[in-house]
Amino acid sequence: MDQSVVALKAEVKEYQMSKIDSNVILFILLVSKRDGQQWTLEKRYSEFDDLNTNLKKVFTNLPPLPGKTLFKLKEHVDIEKRRVGLDYYIKELLKRPDVFNSEQMKQFLQLEKHAQEQVVNPPKMLGEITGFIHGLRDFYIERSQNVIFVLSSDMNVASRFDAYLTNMKMPWEKEAPPTLLAVGCLECWVKTNDENEFKYERMWNKTYPSQAICLYWDAVTSTLIVGLDEGKLNLLKVPQESQFIRYDEQADIKAHQGRVMGVFYDSINSHIHSVSEDKKYKVLDFQRQITVAEIQPSQHGLTGLAADKDNRRIFVSDRGGYVHVFEITSATMGPSLAVSVASQTLSPIRGIFFDPVKNYLFTAGFDQGEIGIFEVGKSGREKFTKQTASLKDKPQVREIVWSPSRGECMVGNKDGTVTVWSGKKAAPIFVIKAHNTDITKLQWYEDKHMLVTSGKEKSLKFWQLPMEWRDKKIEQQEAYEYEQWKKQENIKISIESTKKKEFDSDEDDLKGWHKM
Repeated sequence: MDQSVVALKAEVKEYQMSKIDSNVILFILLVSKRDGQQWTLEKRYSEFDDLNTNLKKVFTNLPPLPGKTLFKLKEHVDIEKRRVGLDYYIKELLKRPDVFNSEQMKQFLQLEKHAQEQVVNPPKMLGEITGFIHGLRDFYIERSQNVIFVLSSDMNVASRFDAYLTNMKMPWEKEAPPTLLAVGCLECWVKTNDENEFKYERMWNKTYPSQAICLYWDAVTSTLIVGLDEGKLNLLKVPQESQFIRYDEQADIKAHQGRVMGVFYDSINSHIHSVSEDKKYKVLDFQRQITVAEIQPSQHGLTGLAADKDNRRIFVSDRGGYVHVFEITSATMGPSLAVSVASQTLSPIRGIFFDPVKNYLFTAGFDQGEIGIFEVGKSGREKFTKQTASLKDKPQVREIVWSPSRGECMVGNKDGTVTVWSGKKAAPIFVIKAHNTDITKLQWYEDKHMLVTSGKEKSLKFWQLPMEWRDKKIEQQEAYEYEQWKKQENIKISIESTKKKEFDSDEDDLKGWHKM
């Protein structure tokens, strides 16, 4: 048994005909605790089917449920086959803590009635902001100033194509026309004086003729950089002293030939760092209007950028599943590549997050659903960066953040869910159905244990994670009981192994009797 197995067992022991309706088959589910306490539940096949349908809305890679039949089962052989299939199904579900901790399983097994100590404290949605112009691509919340910068983009392919044609500069036009149909949009929202902590209102918006993909806000210099689908970088100043009611255009730079996937502003050198699907990592000196560096670290399109401002390091991910670590050692020479490290699955990396407290880098692999953990180490040891762990999440992971105090990472997925992983147990704890569309951005507040999520739908949500998922004393007792059980199992295995060796030895003696 794996340690990730929860402290309950369940088995479909038998079936019987309902006393109320003899045409109804009831499967008897026996649920047991480690201390020997048990309870039984009578379940129809349709209840298992409903459970499976609801779980599929949140989870992937579920065990197979015995299929439906065209006609009602009557023969013992057929009913027994279904019972065996349901028994396998429920046992496999209990091997997954994230499934076991779900609301669906809590109700199905009646945990609040029979095993209250097994019920986790679920995350709670604190608030939601809606009314954005398009579906959300990126956002940043500056809590100290109560302002939110949001990038929204038209997610409809047909309407985007129509807008691109409308906004296109024709050969006979001397200047590009104004944006007639907005495909991308930058929005500035400021908190109102309302008592509601999550009540914000839009102050202004700026439209773009192509999708707005990523942004970076530097509070020190009031600089906001937007990366666009067409490869441009839009640089703005948003004066904090004016309460964010206006913005000043600084520059509109054609930096790349493909979609900009990540941006960072180095306020010390006034350098803009950007990565793109065109495989280029560029560093631009905004004040001198020159390119400081143009680097192609691999043959793959670049997918993300994370910065360690204090230690002057940049981390770049790509579609080939590689992480490239750069050091900023000179203002004039540009960053130098310290090392390139391959992830275990070589799956395209979609999300990247750096923890300056532990010096760990976290990546989210899109195709394979790999969560990669890389040990970077302190400044000066970048070349020794290595992957120390690989966790398998559901496919199509898009975003990732990490909480050093909790030892947990939160992973945003294409199906709109957020999976909370335990770093210590290397197992998922809980799955939040946060949005109905792709998760596009996560922002984590360590001091408040609060997660903010956005999806391609027009909403921003605030989630409170519990300080403790379950009572620590109960978890510690369960861990102790598990260790004791494991010791007993090892003793049994050792005894059986010894008996087998003795039996094999006796057989060898008998086989050689004729030689005596």
